Amino acid sequence: VIDVAKLVCEGLAEAHELGVVHRDLKPQNIMIDEKSNAKVMDFGIARSVESPGVTKSGVMIGTPDYMSPEQAEGEEADQRSDIYAMGIIMYEMITGSVPFKGDTALSVALKHKSKLPSDPRKLNPDISNDFSRLILICMEKEKERRYQTAEALLADLKNIEDGFPLGSKIRPRRETFVAALIRKKLFIPVVVFALAIIVVAIWQLLPRKEAIPLAPSDKPSLAIMYFKNNTGEESLDHWRTMLSDLFIQDLFQSKYISVLSEDRLLNILEELNQEDARSYSSKVLQEVAVRGRVNHILQGNYAKAGDIIRISVTLQDAATMELIASEGVEGKGQESIFTMVDELTKRMKTHFQLSEEEIAGDIDREVGEITTSSPEAYEYYSEGMRHCYKGEQRKSIQSMERAIALDPEFAMAYRSMAWSYSALAYRSSKWMDYLQKAFELSDRLSDRERYLIQADLLMSSVRAYDEAIEAYNKLLKLYPDDLDGNTGLAALYNRLEQWDKAIERCEVLTQNKVQDIGPYLDLSGNYMAKGLYDKSREIIEYCLNEFSDNDEIHREMAYNYLAQGKYDLAHVEVDKATLIDPDHTRNFRIKGHIFQLQGNLINAEKEYQNILNTDEQGEHQMALSWLGHLDLLQGKFEKSRVHLKQGLDLAIKLREKGGESGFYSRLAYSYLQSEDIDEALEESKKSERSSAEERGCRFCHNKWALLYKGLAYVEKKSVAEAQRTAAELKDVIQKGVNKNYMRLYFYFIGKRELENGNVSEAIEYFTKSVALLPYQHPNEVVNDHAFFIDALAFAYYKTGDLDEAQQEYERIISLTIGRLHWPDIYVKSFYMLGKIFEEKGWRGKAIEHYEKFLDLWKDADPGIAEVEDTKSRLAELRGE
Repeated sequence: VIDVAKLVCEGLAEAHELGVVHRDLKPQNIMIDEKSNAKVMDFGIARSVESPGVTKSGVMIGTPDYMSPEQAEGEEADQRSDIYAMGIIMYEMITGSVPFKGDTALSVALKHKSKLPSDPRKLNPDISNDFSRLILICMEKEKERRYQTAEALLADLKNIEDGFPLGSKIRPRRETFVAALIRKKLFIPVVVFALAIIVVAIWQLLPRKEAIPLAPSDKPSLAIMYFKNNTGEESLDHWRTMLSDLFIQDLFQSKYISVLSEDRLLNILEELNQEDARSYSSKVLQEVAVRGRVNHILQGNYAKAGDIIRISVTLQDAATMELIASEGVEGKGQESIFTMVDELTKRMKTHFQLSEEEIAGDIDREVGEITTSSPEAYEYYSEGMRHCYKGEQRKSIQSMERAIALDPEFAMAYRSMAWSYSALAYRSSKWMDYLQKAFELSDRLSDRERYLIQADLLMSSVRAYDEAIEAYNKLLKLYPDDLDGNTGLAALYNRLEQWDKAIERCEVLTQNKVQDIGPYLDLSGNYMAKGLYDKSREIIEYCLNEFSDNDEIHREMAYNYLAQGKYDLAHVEVDKATLIDPDHTRNFRIKGHIFQLQGNLINAEKEYQNILNTDEQGEHQMALSWLGHLDLLQGKFEKSRVHLKQGLDLAIKLREKGGESGFYSRLAYSYLQSEDIDEALEESKKSERSSAEERGCRFCHNKWALLYKGLAYVEKKSVAEAQRTAAELKDVIQKGVNKNYMRLYFYFIGKRELENGNVSEAIEYFTKSVALLPYQHPNEVVNDHAFFIDALAFAYYKTGDLDEAQQEYERIISLTIGRLHWPDIYVKSFYMLGKIFEEKGWRGKAIEHYEKFLDLWKDADPGIAEVEDTKSRLAELRGE
């Protein structure tokens, strides 16, 4: 097998070097001549990687048995698609069978997209572990995780042949005659040159989407230090930060100058122990410039004589500390401060290397228009933002309330209050109230702030995601490197499960080394959603080296390990986070998850209870939900419903319609599992009504509520109502932007087909639903893997395909984050595996899995059919 694979790899490497991808590699296209040389044939649907694709988007090209996941999706193939096909071919050569089979081409293609292949060693124990690993690397679902070139694959084939570990010897590929001619520029056919000209000409005529520009790297950048108080009056010390903030707000409007934000400046000064310094040494200023990645420093001072106030500023080169310019203005009374700031920022712009046209065309509204005309109100706002940056949300809210009392139209203060209430988890009540108020006053905001608030509102309360994307794009067209705009758009793409687009937005910031951990952690989470856990960990490790010790970074690393089942390492990271911030509720939550997944239910319950001992009522809802899940892990459905109803009462008290709808939905699921269909139907309808009452929601149905309502109708044999609900569910998903939620619709149709005895059709729908799942990642809300895989596993069991059913149930019990929401399904998988092993005649394994099932549900509610059946089966297997 290795001899043939090496020859094929040499052929592929040659084709790929010439820019050609085969796209239909299969055994029929590999011929062996009389000298045992392998030849790669039939490049009938091959194409140049330099040329536009010959297929329409969404059209599958290739032979299903050997088709890569990206080809199954109708996406463009590259050299890594050929490597995937090579993996399938080696798998078949070494085991005698392709890894995925099905009744139709579609079902096989979907398995390539969603189903993991069995380890080749299970089918042929004579092959080495390294060779098995090599084949499985070729067959990774994500292109980034495969061998990236045919040369790399060839090198490892030779390593196996020579007895070296994978990756230990990288040899240069032998150069063929044609490649040598091309390298020496001795063989450039005229026809290739002519075709290149034609392709370029056509490419110039093709319509192109307008891309969001990447962050410019040549903009002048500026840190505006806290001002020096030369008045002699300590009562005016608060102007030090207020004036710095006003200058930042004013210059932050500029399209041509990059300004260090208030929160980053505060963070750097805290790191340098300079937050309360009255003046700064050259060494401190240069350190601020290095950490803030700026090339200019602005310092200022203010003096006062009677009613006359004088503000003076200097601009320095950050590298040399040479003075570039100094300016000063005078005004009468505190109310003149805003006018003086406007005048000084206009003057300072002339000292940067900006053209007259850039200065004239720059965005530069008066700072009093985009903030407040009240200096006293701005003082409270500035004070509140410092509390906000330090995580002191309640203190921040108090300061903002004072600011709004002085200026009821202070839009930025309302937005800050929305942030703080959001951080306190009041998502559906006060948070939205203040965000809506800020939006109504958006004429009192800069363009940057206005687009951000518009996008926040559209994304979070109205859920008009397409319009939110448009708002973010308008912002990024003006400010390509805007931190909030890129992170907000990345978060939106994350919510839509468009991981690559989310990664692109994060990378705009991380490639420019932005000094904020948010984009890095977002990037890490998106890599996890694609299954790229090693790449995610690289980002987190960079954060640990680049930033001071931060609890959020350690929690992100904990989730990375948690997703991979490395529970001890996850615990180490969350312990580090706890040392930094002992009372953070997420520490308790992650510890609870770790203990739950390890089967330490006593400690898991203690950690979830710890959340209930905090003052954060919004987090109490989550804790009650997790306690309910912990009950399900023990088969205690009645107790679980008690916790869910407590969470429901709290959501009603806090006026959180989203939380209310979610608790009704979970109750509906619980009643379905207990076969109390009427109660399930009633709870699903309540969930639907609560979702409809959620203010501003354009698509007012909770998709899970519709799913559970439909399943209840299927159980009640109410055909017309089930069909009506299916159509409604499909319509709601199609009107939304996240089409991956079609997995709910496919699941429902699969259940309906299964109920009607159409098992093959059910399997196809369940396979499609599973294919739309992301990998396990930190967003616990969408880690529903156990729920969807369970339906597929049971359908296989119904057909008598015990091998496929076994594989899917084993997949469930190997899940980590993906089973946290569905602990009852996890436990029942041991019961189903016991039945499968019993039917296969594997008595020992059947007993082992039955015992595991009973151990988990030893204190379950009385009357559960699976428990009684297991006891009976065990007695028979043991000969009792």
